[in-house]
Amino acid sequence: MTRLIDDVSSLRAQLIREHAQAPGLFREMAQVENLLAETYRSRVLYELLQNSDDAGSTVVKVDVAGQSLSWTNDGRPFDAADIEALCRSASSTKRRGGASIGYRGIGFKAVAAVASRVKVRSAGVALHFDRIAAANELGSSPDETPLLRVPAIVETSPDGLGSEFTLHLNEGAVDQLILDPIALLFLRNVVSVQLTRNGRTETIDCTRHPGRVELRVDGRMASFHRIADGDIEVLIPADPQAESMAGRRGRFCCFLPLDDELSLPVIASGPVLTDPSRTHATLADLDTQRVLSSIGALVGQLLVDVKEDASQQLWELLVQGEDLRGVVLEGSGSIGARVLTGAKAWLNTAEWPFSFSEVPLEESDVQNVFPNGAPIALYRESVASAARSLRTVFGAPTLRAGDLAATADPSRLSDATRTRLARRLVESARVEGRSLTAAEQAIVGKSPGPVPVTALGQPADSSTAPGAGATGHVAESFSGAIARWRAAEIAVMEHLNQRGWKLTDVSRQNVGYDLDGLAVDGHPVHVEVKKVESKDSRFALTNNEMSVMVGASSRYLLAIVIGDGPSAQLAILDPLLDQVPRERVCRRWEWEYTDWSRFVELVS
Repeated sequence: MTRLIDDVSSLRAQLIREHAQAPGLFREMAQVENLLAETYRSRVLYELLQNSDDAGSTVVKVDVAGQSLSWTNDGRPFDAADIEALCRSASSTKRRGGASIGYRGIGFKAVAAVASRVKVRSAGVALHFDRIAAANELGSSPDETPLLRVPAIVETSPDGLGSEFTLHLNEGAVDQLILDPIALLFLRNVVSVQLTRNGRTETIDCTRHPGRVELRVDGRMASFHRIADGDIEVLIPADPQAESMAGRRGRFCCFLPLDDELSLPVIASGPVLTDPSRTHATLADLDTQRVLSSIGALVGQLLVDVKEDASQQLWELLVQGEDLRGVVLEGSGSIGARVLTGAKAWLNTAEWPFSFSEVPLEESDVQNVFPNGAPIALYRESVASAARSLRTVFGAPTLRAGDLAATADPSRLSDATRTRLARRLVESARVEGRSLTAAEQAIVGKSPGPVPVTALGQPADSSTAPGAGATGHVAESFSGAIARWRAAEIAVMEHLNQRGWKLTDVSRQNVGYDLDGLAVDGHPVHVEVKKVESKDSRFALTNNEMSVMVGASSRYLLAIVIGDGPSAQLAILDPLLDQVPRERVCRRWEWEYTDWSRFVELVS
């Protein structure tokens, strides 16, 4: 302890000499300190928590009473190098990506935003920082003197465990002392924080296991499934309390919470580069991009690992969450979009053990249809729309109604599923102008023979009509096709097929386009049909259509039906051409209440 006192006293004398040699430098430091303090103002407790974790602390105690804050931990005591780093800016002994969370050496300066005096006690030494006292000794004004540079007093103190920080708070600073409980989720050492405010204590405890993390806040448990790859972790809420902490759009952390969302209902962390305020990840940084892609890959792996409870829970949260197609449209301009891109990239190389089903399935049918497992939540009738959007986002395979009819044993399907499937088969056959197959008839079970084609509005035989081409179809005008078909999609399909295209109608499947197949040049193509009154009319694409258009592996075209009746025209547009103007329109926002039951008043 005597040697440490001598070392710190020598450091203090050195800092005073430096001021005498370069007072202008100290003025600049005071300005920088003020700027950093303002930037870090809301993160004071996070920075102290980070320093405690890096020192190997397991328990932290915080006491805020009146205008005083006391922070104690049981970590490694300071040595001479630590104290020098405390007094100088950007001279941390820690390095990014090493065993410590912090690395910039400026986080502790955040206390200057909320305190006028600071006392640091560790290893039997106490340092008192006081801007006014330091200014008097240096012969400068308080405005030109850094608070955390030259300790006004260096003295011995009782040699206890760990370290203690005592802050004399500025007026109104108490309201800025925020500590979100999720701050403990990704720490390496701290497992308990006791936060006392004016006599009331809140205890936050975190227990980490390889596949699970439990967070208790005043006894209320929040449990998370955990998947990880080194320093990159993803936590999936396993109960309502955890869901409330994550929110529908999720949370992103660089060990400690950031103000960024993931657009997925999970909490994830990775060693990313953050902006100077440590509140946002820096998307332009290549390491940050790699971390986000890795988070996406972990999510992708979990999505197809349906034997795991965490996978089932993630799908449950996704179908109840926000529409992710809007996130896809953000390209690479957001954290959520980069995570989803990483997930889709991994899924493109994976073998899916299940498919999205056009027809909702009862839970008892899921195992029969997908013996290798499938997410139960994905097949409920109440989430059919959400399931379709997730299929689009993740590029997943689809089980068509006809394929289900061809492979399923009707006797093993529940009555509810068989009824839904039968309705879909009859509807598809009617729209496509064809008869039911034998397998489809076995499901429908209502007609001993095929559905008459003529009853569907299609001529009995057009192959012998005058003017029929090599394909056996009449090359009539588009207005003629519109006259015979009430559905614009069918009219467009027939008209283009007469001209060498090979398209099928998928408009009832809500896949983000209406027609699928080959263009006249033989290349794969998706075609979305839009109908407008005139060439001056506007039309809109849904989030589903736009997200499919942007991410489609095949060419995506718009078939625009202009007008009606004898004057109807058909136009083909490539919507991805840079010259084609488009505008994103926000229709409305909603507010959702989560974890509300703790605050209600029950009426008997």
